Amino acid sequence: MCVECGHSVSSLYTEYGPGHIRLTQCTHCQHFADKYVELDVVSKFIDLLLHKPQVYRHLLVNKLEYRQPTMNRNVSKLGILLILFNVYIDWFRLEEGGRKRNVQELLFGHQHSFAVQYLVILLGSVIDAMSVLGGVVAASVVLQRDARHVRRWPAVATALVISSFGKVLTLLLVIWDYNEAYYPWLLDALQFTSQTTAISVLFDTSVVWAGLVVVFAASVKQLVHFAVLTIASLFF
Repeated sequence: MCVECGHSVSSLYTEYGPGHIRLTQCTHCQHFADKYVELDVVSKFIDLLLHKPQVYRHLLVNKLEYRQPTMNRNVSKLGILLILFNVYIDWFRLEEGGRKRNVQELLFGHQHSFAVQYLVILLGSVIDAMSVLGGVVAASVVLQRDARHVRRWPAVATALVISSFGKVLTLLLVIWDYNEAYYPWLLDALQFTSQTTAISVLFDTSVVWAGLVVVFAASVKQLVHFAVLTIASLFF
């Protein structure tokens, strides 16, 4: 696919020898079909920050290893890393909240061991991630009236992982101890817009439709999160 206009192309480049390739020119828009073939990781990451749909088309559509029936191993590792980031951030916020209230309890009003605290927060982060994934898949099935989207969950998971780079930036709030309340909201907004762009590219649909899907998935996450906390409070 041409990353500039979205039209199909027969190939992205022609290889004339080891290290010698010629990028294919799109016959529809006259641009190179996929300029990211020759760009490095830093350039791609900058374009991810800028929310350019071209880089998402490169990663989600043209990159063969990301279009397999199962998740790519590197993407899976990145997803696990993001969950661990989320555990650390949640733990930090809970401790900060307890410190401001001058209380020692961390979870459910009681003191627990390190292992119990970590496992509870880890389980909550995994459930949150699964809730968002399930919410996006369910919304895509309902809005596009196509049950086949259920089988595309690895592609959806890949899109969500790639577009969740805002989670990494959240660590800056911990390292430099930013106390302004609006900084986390800005990073949440960054994640929302990046996920909207990724879903829009993945399903080849409008940004408005993709935004509704992301909002629905976030709502599902909050409902599941509340239900899990309510149930967990009965046992801890």
